[in-house]
Formats: sequence, C-alpha cells, structure tokens
Amino acid sequence: MRFLKNISIRRKQTMIMMLTSSFALLLACAAFIAYETVTFRRELSQRVAILADAIGNNCAAAIDFNDPKTARETLAGLRADGNIVSACVYSRDGRVFAVYQRDAASSFVPPAVQSACQKFTGDQLHLFRAIKQGGVMTGMIFVASDLKGLSSRLISYAAIVGVVFLTSLLLAFLLSSQLQRLVSDPIMRLAQVARTVARDKNYSLRAKKQSNDEIGQLVDGFNEMLAQIQQRDAALQTARENLEFRVEARTAELAYERDLLRTLLDCSPDPIYFKDAQSHFLKASKVQAELFGVEDADEMLGKTDFVFHTEEHARAAFEEEQAIISTGLPLIGKVEKVTLKSGREYWTLTSKMPFRDKDGRIIGTFGISKDITAIKETEAKLEQVHKELLETSRQAGMAEIATNVLHNVGNVLNSVNISASLAVEIVKKSKAANFAKVVALLREHERDLGAFITADPRGKQLPVYLGQLSDQFLADQKTASQELNLLRDNIEHIKEIVAMQQSYANVSSATELVSIQDLVEDSLRINAGAMTRHGVEIIREFETVPPMQADKHKILQVLVNLLRNAKYACDDSERADKRMTVRVARDAGRIKISVVDNGVGIAPENLTRIFTHGFTTRKSGHGFGLHGSALAAKGMGGSLNVHSDGPGRGATFTLELPAAAKEDSHE
Repeated sequence: MRFLKNISIRRKQTMIMMLTSSFALLLACAAFIAYETVTFRRELSQRVAILADAIGNNCAAAIDFNDPKTARETLAGLRADGNIVSACVYSRDGRVFAVYQRDAASSFVPPAVQSACQKFTGDQLHLFRAIKQGGVMTGMIFVASDLKGLSSRLISYAAIVGVVFLTSLLLAFLLSSQLQRLVSDPIMRLAQVARTVARDKNYSLRAKKQSNDEIGQLVDGFNEMLAQIQQRDAALQTARENLEFRVEARTAELAYERDLLRTLLDCSPDPIYFKDAQSHFLKASKVQAELFGVEDADEMLGKTDFVFHTEEHARAAFEEEQAIISTGLPLIGKVEKVTLKSGREYWTLTSKMPFRDKDGRIIGTFGISKDITAIKETEAKLEQVHKELLETSRQAGMAEIATNVLHNVGNVLNSVNISASLAVEIVKKSKAANFAKVVALLREHERDLGAFITADPRGKQLPVYLGQLSDQFLADQKTASQELNLLRDNIEHIKEIVAMQQSYANVSSATELVSIQDLVEDSLRINAGAMTRHGVEIIREFETVPPMQADKHKILQVLVNLLRNAKYACDDSERADKRMTVRVARDAGRIKISVVDNGVGIAPENLTRIFTHGFTTRKSGHGFGLHGSALAAKGMGGSLNVHSDGPGRGATFTLELPAAAKEDSHE
C-alpha cells in the first residue's frame, strides 16, 4: 500500500472504498460461481445416474440372452443426450458386452470394470452402475459425460458478474466521491489552517469545527494547541525582551554571591575549604591558609592535605572524603587531633559534606573545622579534677566500709568473749578432780578389786558414780565443743571481714569480671552486725543475672553506703517491724540493684537535692556519701536514682548499670 502514502486523503478514502467494494463483490461472485459449479456437478451426476440405470435395465435381457446387438442398439439411444461421450455394458463375468461412442473418429477403450462409483476426471464424468434383474446383478454399465454445459454456464455467469461488478464499481465510485467529503473536507480545511499557521507564524488563527466526532475533537485539540503556542510565544517574546535585563541582574547577583563567599572565606574565624573529587583544594578561607603557613589562600589551589599534614592524618582525611563522594553521606562533628608537617598539633571539630553541581552530581567535598584545643585542655583539667574527686570519694567510701568492718568485728569479738568465757566456766566446773579420786581409790584396792567392788560399800557405789561422772563428762564435752566451734566460726568470720576489707582497700579501679550477686552478699556481710544489732530484717529478691565487667570497688562502695543509709532510716523510724528488701534484676539491657526500706522516707522537696554535694538530713551526716555514690555510678556508665512516697513511707534507691559495663573513661 505504499502508493497510497503520498496521495491526498480524499483520493485515499475513495480508493479505500473502491478497493473494499471490489473485494466484497469479487468474494460474492466467487462464492456464487463456486455454488453454481457444485450444483451443476451434483445435478449432472444425478441425471447421468438415472440415464445409466434406465439403459442398464433395458440391456439386462440382452445380457441374459447373450444378445450384444440388442445391447448396442439400446446404448445407441444415448445419442439423444449430447453430453454423453461414450458408454459400455459389461457381462456378468466382467467382459465388454456392448460399446457406444458418440464420435466415431475418436478411439474409445473401455475401462476395466469397477464396482458402482462416480468420479470427475479432467473434463468428464465417469459413472459405473450395476445392472440388476429380479434383484440379481447381471452386469455393469459405464457412462462417460462431458462438462460442456458447465463451461457454457460459467461463461454466461462470468459475463453477468463482469457487468454487475463494473456497474457496482461505478456506483461505489460515485457514492464514495460524495460521502468521503464528510471526512476529507474538515481534514483538508484543518490542514489548510495548519499550513497557513506554519507559513505565516500567525498563531491567532483557528480551525472551524463542523462536527462533534473524532475530527471535531481533533479540531478542538488543534485549536487548544494553537492557543497554548500563542501563550508561550507571547511569554517567550516577553522573556526575550527581558532577557538582557535578567542577564544583567543575574550577573550582579553572581557577583554579589561571589563577594559574600569571599567575605565569608576572608573573615570566618574557622577554616573553610572546598575540594574536588580527587581531594585537591578548590577554595579555602584565609584562616585555613594561615593555619597551613601559606600567605595567600590561592597558593593552596590544586594541592592536597599530603602537602601540609603528616602522611597518617592526610591519608585518613583522603579516605574520609572519598567515602563521602561515593556514598553521599556527610561527616558531622568529628573530633580529631591534627598534626601538621611543621610539628604543630591542635584539636578540631570537623564537619564535611558532599559538594554537588547544579544537576545534583557529587563533584567533590567541602568542610569547616573549628579549633577546640582550648576546650580539650579544659576537659583534661576537668578530668584530672574528676579523678581527684573520685579518689576522695574512694577514700571516704573505704573509711565508711572500714567503720562498718570495725563494728562487725566488735560484734563478733563479743561473741568470741562469750564463747571463751563459757568454755572457761565449763573447765572450772569440770568433774575431772573427782575422776582422779576414783582412779586413786581403784589403785588403792587393785589387789582385791573384785572384793572391793562387790563387798565394800564404797566399792558398790563406784560403778553408779562412774556412770554419773561419764554422763557429766559427755555433757560438758558437748557444751564445750559447741562453744569452741562457735568460737572458731567467729574467729573465721573476723578473718573474712578483715580479708575482705584488705582486698577492697588494695583493689585498683580497673574493671574485671564480677558477680553482682556476690558483691551484694559482700555488702550485706559487711553490714550484717549493724543490721542484727538494730533488728533490721533483710529480704533478698535476686534474679539470675550474668557476670559483667565492672569496677567492683565502686559498686561495693555504693552498695555499702545505700545499706548503711537504709539501716539508719529504719532505725530512725522507731518502728518495730524494721525491714529492708534488696533486689537484683535485669531490665532492657541494664542491671538494677535496689535497696528498699520502710524507714522515715524522704520529703518531696528533698528528692531533687538528695545527691547534691554537702546535702544531708542526718545531724551526724556529712552530705558526701550519696553524692560520691552518684558520681561513681555515672563513672561506670550507670546511674543512681531515688524514689519515695513521702515522709514515713520508706524510700527506694536503685543503682542501674549497663549489662555490658564500659570502662571508666576517667581512669
């Protein structure tokens, strides 16, 4: 269909209609001719079959009487049908009995006998039919007919079809020439307007809409496009007229921005710098140049940190900047120690960001660094002060632990004195002297010992007396053994308390793997004497928590202080049921050790000051224990908290530590 591409739409429509009509007519004519051909063949087959049956029946008697002549005469009757070309009658045994041939000039060779059938071969119809008489087959008949009738009919039909086809094409051409205008005329007018607009650049023209169909919608879209183009052309004209002004304004704006950047780089107290993708300096502030010992910042352009810093620092900075370029993630607030090749060292707070072009592509980095050397020196001084304060707290805590140890040792020594006195009293009251008298008496009568025990009044009493003396010895031995065991246990207890005090007094602040439950038990043992003396009941509520890395001296210092304060709170309440609950639990990655008492409680206004240095509610208190404990907890990465519902309602102090405790940063 390439020949249709460059002709007008009017001709395209006409030709399309003509081709469509022609195809439809040809298809209809072909179907009609095919139908007529099939019908003719079917009718011819029926007619020849009837004729063959009639001729065969007439030849049946001739076959029975073996009369070929009569059969040939009967076959000669086929001349009445001009379409019969040849015929043949076969006897019962398949021999040719009689033959008919319409054209004597041509030679006819009878085909071999076949069963009843019919078929079209070339331009003829061949038909075999059985000859029957009385229901018994007596022979076969063959008839051949030409198809001249079909040919003449098809020629007639072709003429008719040609006339109809040409007439229909003429009518279709006339009709399509008129109807195509409904489509082509609006399109031609639209094309004319488009050519005029393209030639004259007059976007105010509009195409006239003639219908509401797709062509009408096309006209609306074309007019809308012209309207938008007209608006944009007007805006473009306005923009073109203002372009020079905008260029001048933008130039002035860029100059102003350049002056702002230059002012920032010249006056900023902090180093500022811009670098390309290979970390070469593109721009730098005046302070940055002075820091590097360069007179003019432009001297830094094209150079890298390797020119000004040590290899180690320059390499780290380069890798950081390449990571920013590859990921687009900024580096914010990095505290680092900087070493220049000149040997100067200082601390900075550095932030670096990706440097992007107008399209958003990362083309380098830029950053700003703030000198925090003075801050770091102040932090170092504060750290030293903090260490001294912690050491003071440690000494104060150890003094408190030592006081509790002495109290406990004193209490145990009282038990030792009592046990020793009882043992001495048992020895004084011992019947050992009486036993010696019995031995002397037995030695005195060793020659007549049997007669003495059986006949002498004193001897008769001797076995009873020995039994009583044995019972007394056993009772005294049991009592003495109990007191001596108690004495030994008390002495061992004193040794444990002293050894514990020595171990915690000598321990350094380094962290080690400790068991929280064991530390709590140690703190309870240190305060055990005081708790017993003041009648405070201890309740343990321990969950299983894993060992942790921590400074066990600091934990013990805090726990001893909390237990001592809770004991005082219970004692000051003057209540009969003095009770203290010690809990160990784990919650959200933290280990909590709580000391809960039912003592005097804490007033709400004192809860916010309880950990302040020098604050205390006890007359004999110095206000340093809880403050030092809070500092120790903070130094271990934890916290010390307090809760109380008010005076007379007890208090709860909770030491929270991270389950994976960090090392003290101040040690």
